[in-house]
Parts: sequence; C-alpha cells; structure tokens
Amino acid sequence: MKKNNLNLLLGLLLGFIFLFIWIQMINWQEFLGFFQQFDLSAVLLFSLFYGLAYFLRSLRWRLILQPIVKLPAHRSFFIFMTGLMINYLIPIRAGELTKSFILKVRRDIPVSKSLPTVFIDKLSDLFPILMIMLLIPLISIRLNHTLYIIIILLFAIFLLLFIFLLFAVHHQDTALKFLNSILRIFSRKLRTKISHFFQNFVQGLSVMQGRFHDILVVGILTLGAVLCEAIYIYAVFQAFGAEVSYYKILFGYTLMNLTYILPTPPAQVGSNQFMWVLIFSFALGVDKNLTAAAVTFSHLLTSIWIFLIGAISLFNLKIKFSDLLPKFK
Repeated sequence: MKKNNLNLLLGLLLGFIFLFIWIQMINWQEFLGFFQQFDLSAVLLFSLFYGLAYFLRSLRWRLILQPIVKLPAHRSFFIFMTGLMINYLIPIRAGELTKSFILKVRRDIPVSKSLPTVFIDKLSDLFPILMIMLLIPLISIRLNHTLYIIIILLFAIFLLLFIFLLFAVHHQDTALKFLNSILRIFSRKLRTKISHFFQNFVQGLSVMQGRFHDILVVGILTLGAVLCEAIYIYAVFQAFGAEVSYYKILFGYTLMNLTYILPTPPAQVGSNQFMWVLIFSFALGVDKNLTAAAVTFSHLLTSIWIFLIGAISLFNLKIKFSDLLPKFK
C-alpha cells in the first residue's frame, strides 16, 4: 500500500514538473489564437484512425497469446483497452498486469503464463525505432542534440529488453540460478514462490519461438498501428493550420509513441505536453504554440476515447472497475 502510494506521489510530482516547464514555454495569446481557426469536424472523423490503431495492437497481442489461449478479436480488444485505461490512471504500468489478471479471472490462465505475452507485446512497440532510421532521409532534417539523445535512449532500452529476452529464452537455467542467488535474502517459502513464478515467466518468453510467419504479422500490425496514429496526428496539426508533411508527423509521433514505454504520470498529464513540444517543436521545428494547441486538444480527445471504450470494455467483460483497483494496493 505504502509503495503504491509512493509511486502515485512520484507520478503526480513528475507530471507537475513537466506541466510547469510546458506552461513556461508557451505564449498563451498565440496558443489561444490557434483555436480560432481550428477545424473540429475533420479531426473527429480522423480520430477513428486512433481507435483503429489500438484495435490493431489488440490483434497483435491476440496473435502472441494464441499458444496459451485463443481469444475472439472483440474480447482481446476489450481486455487490451481495459488495460490501457488502467495505465492512464495508475502511473506504474498497472494496465499490463490488468490484462493478465483478467485472463486469470475469465479463463483461469496463470498470470505467470500470460504476463510474458504482455512483455513481448510491449517490446513490439519498440520495433518502429528501426523505421525512424529509415525516415530520416525522407523528411530532410538534421538531427539535433535533442533528437540524438531521445533516439539513443530509446534504442538502448530496445537493445536491453531484446537482449534480456534472448538470454532468458536460451539460458533459462543460468537466469534461474542468478535469480536464486539474489533471492537468498528471503525466506525459503517466499523464495520458492518467486522462483516458480520467474521460471514460468521465462518459459513463457519462448512463446514466439519458431513462429516466423506470426512474427512477420506482428511486425505488420505494429507498422499499421503506427501509420494509423500518424494519420490522426497529421489531421490534428492540419486542423490547426500547420504546414508540415505527413512524413515529419510520422517520424515525430513514432518517436513520441516510443516514449510511452517509460513511466508516466496519471493520464499522462504533463509528460504528453512536454514531450510533444520537445519532439515536434525543439527537434522538428514546428511552432511551439501550435504544437501546444495540438497536444492539448489531441490529449483531451484521445482521453475521452480511451475512457469511453474502456468503460464499454469493462461492461462487456462483466468486470467492475472497483474489482481491479485492489490488485494494485
């Protein structure tokens, strides 16, 4: 309980710091001026691509899950969106655990078996870092220090997670011995439980072994989701009068999307505003006040979509929101 309260306080503090810095960056008169020429109807139409992006990601997770449990497409989407809503509310990536918890309640799948598929699914979101490298010549920009730092940081995270995945799959015994040496400080009973969970988790990481066709489909679904989100973000910038190419938006939002693997404040308030201005304005040269207007509206609209679809998902799954919260206390 105390640990999660601390996580919540840290998340709120982080969001406040990001929001404070963002507020200092903006000229509020120019910011409000962009809303006077805003085209709402086009953005509402193109926001459907945002929902489509998450549907494609839910299909990706469904595919990864197939050796463990076969889910109907709509069911995987409802579980996926419930997890996304929880992630929005609790700044400790609790939504990832929520997916596994729902599978345990509804399909009696042990958390240690399904959680690796969630890990692999999140790892798939890092694959577009390779696409970023390919886009650099197309958008005709010079990488400044801001972009270098962001890309290098995200690429390092991708490599670390990928190396861990390969090592755990191919050297399970070594990984377990290393864990047991660390767990000696705990009681035998607790050590046995943690070791058993980790063993199942490591075995679960091998769920994609030999599935070359499925790995290709996972890549295609990831690319499709990124392209759909970029279409929506492009429409938002166009609605505010920005003269910016789709390739630049695709590059910037792909980079922005990769930052979501990092811890975020509740509802991403503060971090979203700061990162958009950092990437689209300081790195890619879009007017910072226009970017601030775009992120403010986009964040509000996407939050409405996430909570609306999340509520519908909970209703269809026949799970009360209050039943999920005790798992994170």
